[in-house]
Amino acid sequence: MQPLQHDDPPEIGPYRLLGRLGAGGMGVVYLGRSPGGRLVAVKVVRRRFVGDPRYRARFEREVRAARDVNGTFTAPVLDADPGAPAPWLATAYLPGLSLREAIEAHGRMPPESVRALAAGLAEALVAIHRAGVVHRDLKPENVMLTSGGPRVIDFGVARPHDAATLTRAGRPIGTPGFMAPEQIMAGQAGPPCDLFALGAVLAYAATGAEPFGSGAPQSRLYRALRAEADLGEVPAGWLRELIASCLRREPEERGTAADVLARVAAAGEDELSLQGTTWLPAEVAEEIDRRAGRTFEPPEPPGEEAKAVDGRVGEAVGGAAGGRVGGPVDALPTCDPDLASGELPAGDAATSEGALSRGPSRRTLLAGAAAGLLAAAGAGALAWERNASGAERSPSPPPTRPASAAAPTERRTTPPPEATSRWRARVPGSVQLAAAGGVLMAGGSEEVRAIHPRTRKVLWKRRITRYYASGDMVYTIGRPDNWRVCAIRAASGKIRWTYDDIRPGGITMWHAVTGPVVCNGDERGILALDLDDGRRRWVSKADAKYELIADAGVVVAVSSDELVAVDARSGRKRWTYPIDYGTNPLMAEGLVLAYDRFGTVHAIRADDGERVWQRQDVKGYGAQAGGDRLYTETNVGEVLALELATGNTIWRRRLGDFENDPRAQATAMELSGGTLHVSCVDGILYALDAADGHIRWTYGGDSQQHTPPVTLDGAVFFSTMDEHVRAVDPPV
Repeated sequence: MQPLQHDDPPEIGPYRLLGRLGAGGMGVVYLGRSPGGRLVAVKVVRRRFVGDPRYRARFEREVRAARDVNGTFTAPVLDADPGAPAPWLATAYLPGLSLREAIEAHGRMPPESVRALAAGLAEALVAIHRAGVVHRDLKPENVMLTSGGPRVIDFGVARPHDAATLTRAGRPIGTPGFMAPEQIMAGQAGPPCDLFALGAVLAYAATGAEPFGSGAPQSRLYRALRAEADLGEVPAGWLRELIASCLRREPEERGTAADVLARVAAAGEDELSLQGTTWLPAEVAEEIDRRAGRTFEPPEPPGEEAKAVDGRVGEAVGGAAGGRVGGPVDALPTCDPDLASGELPAGDAATSEGALSRGPSRRTLLAGAAAGLLAAAGAGALAWERNASGAERSPSPPPTRPASAAAPTERRTTPPPEATSRWRARVPGSVQLAAAGGVLMAGGSEEVRAIHPRTRKVLWKRRITRYYASGDMVYTIGRPDNWRVCAIRAASGKIRWTYDDIRPGGITMWHAVTGPVVCNGDERGILALDLDDGRRRWVSKADAKYELIADAGVVVAVSSDELVAVDARSGRKRWTYPIDYGTNPLMAEGLVLAYDRFGTVHAIRADDGERVWQRQDVKGYGAQAGGDRLYTETNVGEVLALELATGNTIWRRRLGDFENDPRAQATAMELSGGTLHVSCVDGILYALDAADGHIRWTYGGDSQQHTPPVTLDGAVFFSTMDEHVRAVDPPV
C-alpha cells in the first residue's frame, strides 16, 4: 500500500482513507476504513474526468451494474455516490490474490481445484446474467481468490444484455485471449461471450497458459476468431469437454452459466465447498491466509526529498502503477495492497526502465531520499522514468554506444518539459490525421476537412468514404461522388482530376502513391491511375484485402497468406512472399516490413522479395521507419529502435506496462526529423529523441485516440476520444 499523497483527500464520504491501493487511467483506488472499523476499497474518478459527461456516464453504469449483481461470488458494493463532485464507489475489501498472480507464482491448478473454481465462477455468472448484465471482460486479473471463494470483479465495461455498443474508436472492448468471436467482430455481445471467457479462464487455470497463445494481441484475436484453442495440456475427460464447449465458435452452442454449474456439480462424487481455502493448492491457500491476517494502518507519508523524487505521480500514477502486478485499475479494489504498491514481483526483469515503468515503490523512494541515489532491485543505476504521466529527461545526451547495443541507462534529475496547447477543435467522427500541402487533413468515414494549422479555420470539407494524403494532394473516394476517385489540391480544395468508373463494390479499400500512379486496392485487386491526369494505367488481380503500400516503384498488396509485389509502371507481378495474416506493412530504404499474426516482423527486399531478417515479439500498429531505423513496439509496451539493415536493437524505452490489455495494440507513432512522437495508451503524448530514445517533452490531459499524430507548422496534432483535434506546441 502506498501512502496518501499531498493532494489526496483524507476521507471520501464517511470513509477515512488509509493509503493508495493503486491507480489507473480513469481513477484512483484507496484503502479506507468505515466509521465502524470495516476495511473498504474506494474507487474515485480522477479530477480531469469529473467534468466529462462520457466518463461520468461510464462510472454510473459501473455502479449500477455492480449494485444489480448480488451473487455470492461477486464483490459486494457497500456505498457509492456517482453524482458527487468527485464520483466514488466503495466495495468490500477482499484480501487475496488474483488468479493471474496465483498461476504466475505457483503454476497450474490441479483438476479438483479447477472444478471448484469453475463452480464459483459459473455461479457468479448466473447472478450477473440474472441481473440482466453481461460482464464482457472476465479474465484471470478479474478473478480474485479469497478465503470466501473466487470473486468476479470489475464491472467497468459491463453492459445490459441488449446493449449494442461494443467498440471504442472502432476497436472492440475486452481482452485478447478471452474475447469471444462475436465480441471481436464488434457484434452484440450477450451472456455467451462471458461463457467463452469462462472457458479461456478455466483453460488458463488448468494449464498455466492462455489457450489462444501468448503472442501479439492480434495473434490471439485471430486464433479466437477461428476458435483454435490449444487444450492439449488440459486433463482429458469432463474438464476438457467442459472447456471445449465454452469455447465453441457459435454463441448458441455454448449453453448457459447454469448449464456449466450443473455439469460441474455432476463431474465429481464429492460435494463442492468453497468455504475457506482448502479447495486451493496449499501454497496458494497459505498466501491468501497470510494476506487475510494482515492489519493496516496508514503508512507514513514520504519526506520532502521523496516527494520531490515522486514528482507528478500524485495525479497520474496511471495504468502502470498497479497494472502489471495487481491487474487493471478496476480490479484493484480487491488486490493485495503490498502488490499494488508498484514493487516488482520476484522473477521480473531487473532492468532500470522496466522497474520504474511500474511506478517507484515506497521503499525505493525512501531509499532515494536517505541515500541521495536511485537504485532498483537487482539493477545498477536507476533511470528516471515517468510511469503514467511521462518520464524524466536527462539534461545532457547519454554517451555514444555501438548501434547494435541498447541505449545506456540515464540518470534523470528533472522532469521533461511539457508542451503547451495551441488550440482544440471539434471534428466529428473517428478522426484520421494527415499533413498535405501545408494544411492539416482530418477525416473519418464520412467527411474530410482541411484545417489551417495555426488558426484552426476549416478551409474546405468534402463528404467521402476514405481519403489518402500524399505531397500536396489529397485523394478521396466515395459518396456522394458516385464512388469516383478525386485528386484534390490540399491547400485550396480544387479538384485536379476525377476517375468515374468506380461503382459500389469496386476497388475502394486502400490507397497508395508511388512514381507515376496512385493505386486503390482491396481483395478484388489493384487499380492504378495516372498521377497527373487520373486515367487508368493498369489493373492487377493481386489480393490487397488487408493493406496496400507503395514506394520506389513497387506496389505491395497484403492478404491473409502472402505479400504480392507488382511493378508500379506496368502492374506486372514481381514477387510473392508467404506470410500468415500480414498486417501493418511499411516500406523504407529498399525494404518491405510486414508483421505476421504471431508478432514477428519480416524485413524483405523490395526488389526481389528475399527475406533479410525477422524478429519476434513485436507489434506493428503505428510503426515508423526512417534514418536507417525501424521504430516499433514490443508486446509489453516498450518502444524499440531497430537497425533496418539487421533488426538489432539500438535502444528501447518503456513508456507503460499494459500486458494483456487490449489497448496495448493501439500505441501509435510518428517520426518527424529527429523526433519520434508516441501517442501512448497511458493518455500521454511523448516526444522521444529518435537517436537515443530519451524523452524530450510530454503532453497529457486528453484521452487520445491511438492514431498516429501529425507534425505541421512546428506543432504536433492528435485526435482525441471525444471527437476533437488537439494542437500542441513543443517547449522552446
